[in-house]
Amino acid sequence: MVGTGEYRAEPEAMRSAVGNLGGIIMQGINVVADLERTVLQPMSFATFGSAVAAANTAMQSQQVVAVRTLLQLLQQINGFIKSSADAYQAADEAVAGGYGGHPGGGAGSTSSIWGNSHAAELATLAINDSAGGAGEPSSVGNVLRYLGDARLGQLGDHPITDTRFQGVSDFNDWLAGDADNQARVGVIEVYAGTARHFGDIPGGVHSGDVVVVEPLLFSDSKPIIAIAGEGGQLYNHGLIEADINGLAKVSVYRPASV
Repeated sequence: MVGTGEYRAEPEAMRSAVGNLGGIIMQGINVVADLERTVLQPMSFATFGSAVAAANTAMQSQQVVAVRTLLQLLQQINGFIKSSADAYQAADEAVAGGYGGHPGGGAGSTSSIWGNSHAAELATLAINDSAGGAGEPSSVGNVLRYLGDARLGQLGDHPITDTRFQGVSDFNDWLAGDADNQARVGVIEVYAGTARHFGDIPGGVHSGDVVVVEPLLFSDSKPIIAIAGEGGQLYNHGLIEADINGLAKVSVYRPASV
């Protein structure tokens, strides 16, 4: 916080940046692989001569080295941000513990923007509704109902129906595209990026998180949306398969207390 002599960092926001940067790094690795595969045989330049072939090879080699150097730099930055987030959170908790209070504020103040009671209630609602259910991984309507029943955001006074969305991806684009939309349903985006499994997500997936998985490798795989329970299990009117099964675009939204 600037102007009051107080410094405040948001570890969750920093970890979200790590996740976004991780997605860029993953895409960069794929670019390098594609670039290395686009090798033209020297015979392709037979008409122009060996000098052109040598220049092409040298240029491609320089491009690969440049991209790899950039990726190494991004990986280092990624590591520094994550380490800073972890160190800040640990120090914050230690100081708060020494004063007998809570991290992020004075004694008795709210420790963070994340509403634990809301998250727990949201997870309970999804789990209870999933008892005996076959699972509806594409149902945005179920998730909106869970959020409304948990009294999150403004859904009680201004409900949203899933008929305004064409599917999971459309809803996710609407939610991620505007912070006001997130406030309306009572969540905050804490991660958006590519991942091969939930272990790639900095800080992991918490109980009560709204999780969207959009597969990138298999065209026949449909996006899913669900509420996370304990142990990374996902629920949407039934237990949902939690494995990403290859590279996917993953978005995680956490219930907020404000």
